[in-house]
Amino acid sequence: MDAFDLRGRVVIVTGGSRGLGRAMGWGLLAHGAKLVLAGQDSARIAKTASEAEAEFGKSNVLGRRCDVRSQQDCDELVQTALDVFGRVDVLVNNAALGQRYVGDSPKSTSTKFWEADPERWRDAIDVNVTGGFYMARAVTPHMLNQGWGRIVNVTTSLGTLQRKLNSPYGVTKSAMEAATLIWSQELDGTGVTVNSLIPGSAARTDMVFNAKGPLLEPEVMVPPMLWLASQLSDGLTGGRYVAKLWDASLAPTDAAIKARELPVLREPPADRR
Repeated sequence: MDAFDLRGRVVIVTGGSRGLGRAMGWGLLAHGAKLVLAGQDSARIAKTASEAEAEFGKSNVLGRRCDVRSQQDCDELVQTALDVFGRVDVLVNNAALGQRYVGDSPKSTSTKFWEADPERWRDAIDVNVTGGFYMARAVTPHMLNQGWGRIVNVTTSLGTLQRKLNSPYGVTKSAMEAATLIWSQELDGTGVTVNSLIPGSAARTDMVFNAKGPLLEPEVMVPPMLWLASQLSDGLTGGRYVAKLWDASLAPTDAAIKARELPVLREPPADRR
């Protein structure tokens, strides 16, 4: 028996054409979900959707271009999912622009915040934060009508949130951590949960560069994502789950308990007076 039986569930994954989004999408499809893959690059998302259709069936996959900076694009993506599949059960807010996007700009003289390209800074805020809001805003009324739904915000490690030379990326992911806590309280008791999911250290994606040490494979996200998308996580909201801490030798709920991380900030610096 499949502990993560997702037959009948419809999942939207933003940033779904590669990296973590592609890995999570494949894992969800393998357990019976119908998948809406969204991305800004039309050619890339079409290629990824075609590959998914070849493996899991054309009736189970929908690929659509969506620029999450556009409220209209987000609203239209959700409406298309409803038109094609009849419902939306899970939203994975995975689309993001990383630190490389800001650092590689000809207008950035370094990744120090006062030397960064303001336009690319704003782009990162718009994709990583406002885009997550637009998508959650679009799906939540439908989930409330169903009495069941999942919003999963993909964020990052606490150290990464606070690391120097890592804004605006750390700033945006801190905002989404706050959004997870706020939205989960506002939706408490409705059947719609909001949680955050992180790899736990650097993963092998296009966003990672100059990483120290071994990289996690994107597939590390799949087991906790399956649990969050399933009925096994009913009523559990406002959590932060670390994928690399998931222990597949445990029962899923026990593995989830082990993988849940409390939001503990760094100790303040010693008083230098």
